[in-house]
Amino acid sequence: MKIPYLLSRHLLSACLLATITLFATAAAAKTKLKAPEQALDLSLINLIATPERYHGKLVNVTGYIFVGPENMSICPYPVEVSSKDCVWINIDSGPTASDADQERIFKKLAALEKFNKKTATIIARFNKNHQGQFGGWSGELTKIVDIYDYRDQSAREINVWK
Repeated sequence: MKIPYLLSRHLLSACLLATITLFATAAAAKTKLKAPEQALDLSLINLIATPERYHGKLVNVTGYIFVGPENMSICPYPVEVSSKDCVWINIDSGPTASDADQERIFKKLAALEKFNKKTATIIARFNKNHQGQFGGWSGELTKIVDIYDYRDQSAREINVWK
């Protein structure tokens, strides 16, 4: 029995489409799609007291921001009692050589300085092994996602931290 030319083209296309669909489905099943990581809401005191518990995790903490010479930190109190009671804020760990790098860092520093001696919330990755300038803090917040006034989230500047 002879299959007409046009029918054979349709059968070939259908077989090809079925094969591609089968392989695509198998590949998608092997690839586990990760949901975006949710930041852990916790107190700054809890973070400082149990740093090993939150090492490498994305955290959401609120505290008083201090920005000054050799000090960029978030503390649980409005007055810095000791740097060990605070966490260092690393605003940028990228390259610093070019003018574009300096401009990027300056924008981030300006965004952080808006909160100097004020209460703010930071969403960032916590690193217990880096303790900031001269190793004086209880850890480091790095790879910042956002810093904002916890009472007014309408003025968030997420684009600065990307």
